[in-house]
Amino acid sequence: MTEPDISSDSTPLPTEPILAGKSDHTLTVGGDDSEVSALAICPQCQAARPPEGDYCGECGYIFSSGNAETSSDIPSALIGGRYQLEALLGARSGVFRYRGVDTGTPEHPVQVLVLAQTVPSLEEAIIPSEHRQDVDSSTHEFDLPEDGQEQATEELEEISPGAGRWPGTAWEQGILVRAAHLSLPRLIDAFTENGTNYLIEEAATGIPLWEAWDGEAATWAERCGWLIQIAEAIEHLHTAGAILEGLRPEMFVISPSGQAILRDLGELLPFPLPGNVPLKGSFSTAPELVLTPGEATERADLYVFGALLHALLMGRELTELDFNLTGQPRSYIDRCPDVSPYLARVLSKTFVREIEDRFPTGDGQLTDPTGFRELIDTLRTCQRNLDYVHHDMASWSNTGMIRSGNEDAVAIFHSSESRLDDRDDVAFIVLADGMGGMESGEVAAAMAVQTVRQKLLLQPPFAALQTPGSEVGRDPNSGPGQFLKGSIFDNPEKAEKEITALKTLLIPPKQFSADCLMVRPEDRQSPARSATIHQDRVAEAIRFANKQVYDASRYGFGGRGMGCTLEVILIDGPQCVIGHVGDSRVYHMHHGRLKMITRDQTLVSRLVELGHITEEEAETHPRRSELQQAIGGRVEVVPEMVTLTLSEGDWLMACSDGLSNQLHITTMEAVLRESPSAEKAARRLINMAILNGANDNVTVAVVRVS
Repeated sequence: MTEPDISSDSTPLPTEPILAGKSDHTLTVGGDDSEVSALAICPQCQAARPPEGDYCGECGYIFSSGNAETSSDIPSALIGGRYQLEALLGARSGVFRYRGVDTGTPEHPVQVLVLAQTVPSLEEAIIPSEHRQDVDSSTHEFDLPEDGQEQATEELEEISPGAGRWPGTAWEQGILVRAAHLSLPRLIDAFTENGTNYLIEEAATGIPLWEAWDGEAATWAERCGWLIQIAEAIEHLHTAGAILEGLRPEMFVISPSGQAILRDLGELLPFPLPGNVPLKGSFSTAPELVLTPGEATERADLYVFGALLHALLMGRELTELDFNLTGQPRSYIDRCPDVSPYLARVLSKTFVREIEDRFPTGDGQLTDPTGFRELIDTLRTCQRNLDYVHHDMASWSNTGMIRSGNEDAVAIFHSSESRLDDRDDVAFIVLADGMGGMESGEVAAAMAVQTVRQKLLLQPPFAALQTPGSEVGRDPNSGPGQFLKGSIFDNPEKAEKEITALKTLLIPPKQFSADCLMVRPEDRQSPARSATIHQDRVAEAIRFANKQVYDASRYGFGGRGMGCTLEVILIDGPQCVIGHVGDSRVYHMHHGRLKMITRDQTLVSRLVELGHITEEEAETHPRRSELQQAIGGRVEVVPEMVTLTLSEGDWLMACSDGLSNQLHITTMEAVLRESPSAEKAARRLINMAILNGANDNVTVAVVRVS
């Protein structure tokens, strides 16, 4: 493509810094003595700075003397024959940053950032114009990535660490070449034209970090992944000879491939810091940069990183309300005492005034005195664990006000353990309601609960929790006549083996590694713990319980025709698998709204589905308790299966119809929303059913997700 001609008398870019003796709000434009008066702009919010104003009227940013950012006329001619300038983004000591467009490929124009700086002398020019490559050459030094893929700046030429002076286009070019990280802008072009050095950088496109962070579908694994990328980019900048004066969420975008990219390098400072570097002094600037810049180290960027994370967690930019004194942030834990301890530790080791309170710890300092290796390792721990929710669980069962015996049964198994900063949280709930009016309904319910419990305990993720060689209860494959035989100590030989195994485990602990004693965090990603496999296990346990109850009824262990409903909930971290038979129910509350997620397997429920009766008519229908399917009712049973993903703040509730028939769903929703714990929620629900008459047995199991 032929490059368009550039008019020799085109208006040069504003390139001079604000001159001493001139107004702080006057910007010199052009090569003659003419001046164009223009208001400065706030570097924090880009609002116009009023004349003689010391702070921004929009965001409160305090301006540094002699360092105002300026606005000016934008030349209309193409730079380098292909780059069209659109808007001035900011200026610092004679280096101007513009938003522009690369018109080299008219069918696909690309947004770019353009840095412009007047050439002080020929010796300091970045690349002499006679040596600059043709912009249309296929061997261009910096090629844009294809198919939307990120690509680090290619290190095609050796640039000495001292090339160029800060701030300058040559200095920034050298930093980007040496740093070469995907979270930093990629170089596209560098040349000198009409006495001005230009550096062209790729303008990153994507979703603003603010929006991506608060997205409903965003997981903590993704958020921590972005933070890790940012921390790694800062670490690369350190090796290239630069640190950051500040970081704010609006400086980043998340690309379509999930890469966090810093789209503006206006906050870069040289490292080590010279004594006369002018600073903007924003809320995210490390205090030592202002107080003792000559003694500042790379750990100043830990403060900068913590300020970024603090703003993201607060959901807004930092203000003076976030500080007790200048440079002394308020404790995030004091303000949000329920924050995850993982995040609390990151903030407490970064966003603090005292340098010695930041990363690294004593051990970490031996390998990386900057603290960023330890920060990244800590963020990886957050990435593995923050989505892995914790469960607060409780259950209650009550005979009610009308019946003389309780035919309901419920069991909860919950294991939560931690090792090496990793957690594993697994649980299951089994709830059964003996079929009313049938003989031995309480036996059927107890048998179903015990069978499912022992079946699940022998399989992942629960099998790893047992003592090696241990067997909980009986062999689930034995006949129904052996069901209520009691503990393992009914068999002296078996008891002796169990005690021997326990002594072996407790007396010489040095023979066992930590992996032998606890569930390993990496096992959480095992295919054996996938939702699909969990579904198969729950369904198999329900079918096995049905066979046990059915055979027991046939062989005379309990009354003939005995049966029960059955709810089985297996929880593995955020995964939840539910198996359902009968008309007991499971509810899920998400974002404050309670919803029934199982379907009553009754004749009346089927009539409602077919449209023969209304839901209001179903509540008083004389056959509303007639089950279409129950445990022990026939040889085979087909459980309804449901899979959920639990989030922080969710509630899960399983109950017998003795509760759901007494309390409306809006009442149950209000109880869960107002309860501070699972235990208090379970008690309140039972008591409200009793208050309403409780004409049946009442059983509930509640899970609060945090």
